[in-house]
Amino acid sequence: MIAPMGNFALQALMREAAVTLDRSRCVRHRCTANACTRCIDVCPTDSFTWTKGGLQINPDTCTQCLSCLSVCPTAALASPGLSLPQVLADLAQHRLPVLGCKGQPGSDAHVRISCLGYLAHPELMTILALVFPEGLQLNLTACDECPNGHILDGIVTAHGRLHGSVSNHAVKLIRDKKDLEYAAATLSRRQFFLLFQERTNRAAVTMVKRLQDNIEQKTYGKKQIPEIRALLLKAMSASTAARKESIKEQQFGKITFTSDCCHSERCVGVCPTGAIRSSRMSNSPPVFDQTLCTSCFSCQAFCRNRGVVLSDNSQIPLVTKREQGL
Repeated sequence: MIAPMGNFALQALMREAAVTLDRSRCVRHRCTANACTRCIDVCPTDSFTWTKGGLQINPDTCTQCLSCLSVCPTAALASPGLSLPQVLADLAQHRLPVLGCKGQPGSDAHVRISCLGYLAHPELMTILALVFPEGLQLNLTACDECPNGHILDGIVTAHGRLHGSVSNHAVKLIRDKKDLEYAAATLSRRQFFLLFQERTNRAAVTMVKRLQDNIEQKTYGKKQIPEIRALLLKAMSASTAARKESIKEQQFGKITFTSDCCHSERCVGVCPTGAIRSSRMSNSPPVFDQTLCTSCFSCQAFCRNRGVVLSDNSQIPLVTKREQGL
């Protein structure tokens, strides 16, 4: 009994990892020809390194800004305890919800995540715009004084792109406290449930219920799209055809098979999301599904004949250490 108890005590004392890595999802681990360095480039504290053993994360230097989550194309990186569906559901309980940061407990917020740096993910920002058409406030008032203040550029960029894909959205970036409209929840349990019943027809509640019903991260063998893409596709299902096309063209990758394509379908095997599938016709290029493409560039890197070209329409902003002056 002594050894098991000792191991348990050591695990209990170990610091919980701010960011975890699933190497089976990391495109660089899956495809040696893919030299992806997005997480390494965006990290301001050099917490990511590529070694002979693969990608390593230093939990002692990681500040949990979640910038790495916003640029990883296959969700190989995750933050323990962060559930996007739960965050959306909790926000939907408020008439004018405010999303804030756990690192700034003194700031006003109805729901908090470990750091708002995750919002630099263009697809997440789009989900927020689709789920909360009646309004959502992102409380950034404490970011300027925070050590993770570098996240602001990525958030502002992702928010700015909404104007081209989700017109007339109601997601607001609040930088000044006087602009924040916040009403603390002071309802009793009975009042809360009565109010919830009254709000069943509100757009946010209705959309969250739709997202919670049978959330499927379409799986093809060991291939799987990230949860954030699965949620976005489901949120888009209620949009107009024009809006769907706009989001798809601005945020999803697009593949072109060139005349050099030899139809070996090596790209089919290396694609981590199932966006490229075998063609049923002989001597024909593979079949491409743009809704499943997360612009990881593995297909282009793996093709020996340069028969496939990926256009990264998402234009994910990589705010590198050099751009931050670090």
